[in-house]
Amino acid sequence: MRLRSSTADRRLLAVGVVIAALVVFVCVNILTGAWLKSARLDLTQDRLYTLSSGTDQVLAAIDEPITLRLYRSAAINELGPYFANHARRVEEMLDEYERRADGMLRVQVFDPQAYSPEEDQAVGDGLRGIPLAADGSQFYFGLAGSNSTDDVQAIPYLAPERAEFLEYDLTRLVYDLAHPEKPKVAVIGSLPLMGDAPSRYQSWIVLDVMRQFFDVRMLGGSIEAIDDDVGILVIAQPSGLDERTVYAIDQFALRVGRILAFLDPAPEVMAAGGQPGMPPPGFEPVAPLLEAWGIEVPADRVVGDRQTAARVQTTHRGRPVVTDYVAWFGVPPGGMAPDDVVLSSLERINLRSPGLVRPREDAGTTFQPLLSTSPDAMSFPADVVLLMPDPVALLERFAPEGQPIVVAARVGGSVQSAFPDGPPAPGDGQAASAAEPDTADHLVASQAPLNLIVVADTDLLADGSWLETGALLGQRYTVPTANNGDLIINALENLSGSTGLIALRGRGVTDRPFALLQAKQRHAEAEFQATERALIARIDETEQRIREIQLEEDEGGIVLTGAQQQTIDDFRREVLVLRQELRDVQHALRQEVEGIQRWVKILNIWTVPALITLFAVVLAAVRRRRAARRQPMSA
Repeated sequence: MRLRSSTADRRLLAVGVVIAALVVFVCVNILTGAWLKSARLDLTQDRLYTLSSGTDQVLAAIDEPITLRLYRSAAINELGPYFANHARRVEEMLDEYERRADGMLRVQVFDPQAYSPEEDQAVGDGLRGIPLAADGSQFYFGLAGSNSTDDVQAIPYLAPERAEFLEYDLTRLVYDLAHPEKPKVAVIGSLPLMGDAPSRYQSWIVLDVMRQFFDVRMLGGSIEAIDDDVGILVIAQPSGLDERTVYAIDQFALRVGRILAFLDPAPEVMAAGGQPGMPPPGFEPVAPLLEAWGIEVPADRVVGDRQTAARVQTTHRGRPVVTDYVAWFGVPPGGMAPDDVVLSSLERINLRSPGLVRPREDAGTTFQPLLSTSPDAMSFPADVVLLMPDPVALLERFAPEGQPIVVAARVGGSVQSAFPDGPPAPGDGQAASAAEPDTADHLVASQAPLNLIVVADTDLLADGSWLETGALLGQRYTVPTANNGDLIINALENLSGSTGLIALRGRGVTDRPFALLQAKQRHAEAEFQATERALIARIDETEQRIREIQLEEDEGGIVLTGAQQQTIDDFRREVLVLRQELRDVQHALRQEVEGIQRWVKILNIWTVPALITLFAVVLAAVRRRRAARRQPMSA
């Protein structure tokens, strides 16, 4: 009787424990859902799912209420988890924005069904419908916002392909609404930012991005003076400027001092759109200004970097090859000034045949490098990259200088005018009213310290240097592969005194080169290139000897003797043998590179499972040993 009671008690106790465990499980889920709703564990390298300090700074600076309207069609779930998960992440991030804005930001969510008032409102806010099916149905997934003065900003389509840049896009939208008055930026130069024939007269993306944050004015012709309300001057390949315009730049530098300059000894994007055989526009007119500012940018030298060179496909000796083009290279974080806010959070800057920047020996200004090459770099004549460049030949002649070369720098301090005798006399084509230069307002020294950022490259601004474009569901999108655009906006915001968005840029760049694999690949190529060049030289020499013998027969009308014909046959057999050796060398190179790639994949895929398996085996062995030790004791 007592045994049955004991058994029943144990069963009742077990049931009670199970029920209690279920109750605790449900309570823990309810409490964690309420208390830890906004908690996240972000294991991504760039902390893409964690709001940055820059976003907190922008949200804290909102001084008037802002309303965000998220248009999310329910039909987006029909496109699969790829879109549905992205849409859920957008909503969660907007909820976090609203929570952190302390009542200054309100988020509304709408489902714009066909022919509904919500759809009309979405179209009025500037959103685009995305085709969903052949029957003409479409869905909306975009964001619009408005401030207290009825300014409206919109992201027409929140593309999943830009998921890495979601926080930046959202914070930029909030920033634009919170700061409707934009700083004024003037642009002087010959660089075709507004488009040219090769670009089908479409403005460059970097100019569109600049206009999102700044009131951009494009200046042209002869300029007597730069308006007082301009806060920053951008100089972009200033070729063909007359002396009066150069004087206007000089006086702006003394009066305001905030300048961003792009000076390129080899502007490839301009050479491509120019006349064949004609050199591209230079920057000679501003040479006196550079001297007054204490810097040098040689107009005939460009820089190449073998360590971070771009891989290009070209033709060498009549056959297609893939090789390093040292004139096109990227600057990783190791080549960026670590303590300059302009480069904060940036991962890579792509350059194409940049020049070099260096201080003058008699400079009275400070010189701080911003972007530098690796020590595996050298400078060479600009004509090499402008007149039919040969990447293979350039690589063969490459001789590194063994020290980094500065390609962008910040220059500061007080400067003197490049026109110590006053403004220049007007030219023949200028108005008669300007016949007598007015020296009353002439500045001979800085009223405000010079804050100059100079970059010895203009091709980094071109779309092809840092952007990839694609299309999805009929909508085009653009994804950065480098931080070129971020660098320009960071520089302008720093010069204007704004730093709220700088910490956000540079997160999620899609092009992440495998540095270790590239280094090993270059090492393997270097080992085989010497043998390959020797074989190619022997093949060319042998073929030349065959042509010489045949030319003697053709010109002299002499019939070749048996010995001469045998010599030709021997040469031809030698060519076949040499070509077979060349193919063997090239095959060995491919095998070496493929072997490296294979080992990298094995390590990347199987290392963690192998470690877990090894841990499990060791743990099982330890447990078995402990069990074996306990058995004699229990016996």
